[in-house]
Amino acid sequence: MQLYSIHTGNFKLDGGAMFGVVPKSIWNKTNPADENNLCDWALRCLLVDEGKRKILIDTGVGDKQDAKFFSHYHLSNILGLEKALAHINIDPLDITDVLLTHLHFDHVGGAVKKEGNQLSPRFPNATYWISEPQWETATHPNRREKASFLHENFMPLLESGKLKIISIPPYPNSTSLQSIHFS
Repeated sequence: MQLYSIHTGNFKLDGGAMFGVVPKSIWNKTNPADENNLCDWALRCLLVDEGKRKILIDTGVGDKQDAKFFSHYHLSNILGLEKALAHINIDPLDITDVLLTHLHFDHVGGAVKKEGNQLSPRFPNATYWISEPQWETATHPNRREKASFLHENFMPLLESGKLKIISIPPYPNSTSLQSIHFS
């Protein structure tokens, strides 16, 4: 098995929004904010190569939103997921599974591609996986997080039949840990 960190670029988010109740005097030491209180963040995915199985964990911000949307996030050094995968000789058709940790736009935006007016899974041979608690959070968001969940990033996965929702306890303990078998 080989693991690859896939860097697709950087973006900026408000430091206060990212760190919540943690005082700026603490987080600003490791994540310095600019004059607009924005911190620079890397857009990274993880590829697990098990030979026949190529498992991508998260898909980054993607490229289907308009320029106005992206202007809010000050994207830089953007490579794109397909080009980043090509650097390690992986074609989108090689991806067998996409494990989505959660459905914020910066983690799932690259899961769906736009061709004309059509939205479809970027990795047509893959099964996409999300936990039931994360699916519920995305489809019934609270007011604070609502803007982070863009339905065009994940509903086409459900509509295509490629999305599997994993039923697991939201807070497993040592006696109820479950394994997920990709099959």
